[in-house]
Amino acid sequence: MAVNENMARLESNGVSVWLDSLSRDLMGSGKLQSLIDEEGVCGVTTNPSIFYKAIHGSSLYDEEIKAAGSSASAVLYSLMIKDVRSACDIFRPTAEKSGWVNGRVSLEVDPNISNDAEAMIDAAQKVWEKIERKNAMVKIPATPAGFEATRFCIGHGISVNMTLLFSLPHYQAAANAFLDGAMDALHSDVDLRPLGGVASLFISRIDTKVDSMLDKIGTPEALALKGKAAVANASLAYGMFEKIFSSDPRWMELERAGVHPQRLLWASTSVKNPAYPDCKYVDSLVAPKTVNTMPLATLEAEADHGKGLPSDFDFDESRRVIESLAALGIDIEKVSEDLQKDGIAQFVDSWNSLVGEIEKKM
Repeated sequence: MAVNENMARLESNGVSVWLDSLSRDLMGSGKLQSLIDEEGVCGVTTNPSIFYKAIHGSSLYDEEIKAAGSSASAVLYSLMIKDVRSACDIFRPTAEKSGWVNGRVSLEVDPNISNDAEAMIDAAQKVWEKIERKNAMVKIPATPAGFEATRFCIGHGISVNMTLLFSLPHYQAAANAFLDGAMDALHSDVDLRPLGGVASLFISRIDTKVDSMLDKIGTPEALALKGKAAVANASLAYGMFEKIFSSDPRWMELERAGVHPQRLLWASTSVKNPAYPDCKYVDSLVAPKTVNTMPLATLEAEADHGKGLPSDFDFDESRRVIESLAALGIDIEKVSEDLQKDGIAQFVDSWNSLVGEIEKKM
């Protein structure tokens, strides 16, 4: 239980707080352990942009890079795996205490292969074998190829964080990939106890995109919808989660076998519009069996003045918001597809920049 009162309240209302950041400085300075002890942080997520900030802005990796004799890409994987292994060891007590529900640390595969299922499977197997930690997770994007790769990985005992989900169809497909993979695992010799999965639905990026479209329309009806799309979309996804992981026949069988559900993870929860409360995407999405992964600034804001009270999801109102957007010509599914493509492109840029940064230091 978190020492901080606000974070403890969030935890007691069913939210697992993960940190959306990782670096050697964060671990070596003791800051990460402090966040675990004081703020109740019980997991970590990473992505190529996070590792770019960690490696580009630090000399802690320089000596290891210079001593490496491999390609820059191989060195990058080596550095990330080393950091994830260290973080997994820090979170091992959390993982064991929670029965392998929390204490998770995610590592993303090369985003350049986001549309190649075989390449993602190969990369996921290699990093999983090298990390050698039951509380690790491999991040795989919610593309058609990613759903195929996720089913394979879950079926072979590799825990998966499905990332870059934006739409309800993305979420439905991610849940199916997990359930089908878990059924494959159930009928093989996979150890089901540490098998885990999360579906990372991105939040604030939806409001940023939709709000700009509403501003261009400019009518009172349009402006009244600003700041509502992301939470409405997320609440409907949570309604789907509740239905799937209470009545789907596959889940009923998996639950009896002791498999943990694939939880919804709220990602991109920092506020991009300064006009909105800085805890908007935390306090609006407080629900049982969810994860909220926060950058440090958002986590500190929540610890300072967050409410953490249970959210009363009004599914009818959420549908009304999405329908009102559609009436204005804003198709949330089209927005979601565009955002996913943009997200993959951003991660590709960060990954390629990382490789270039390592080449300079070699």
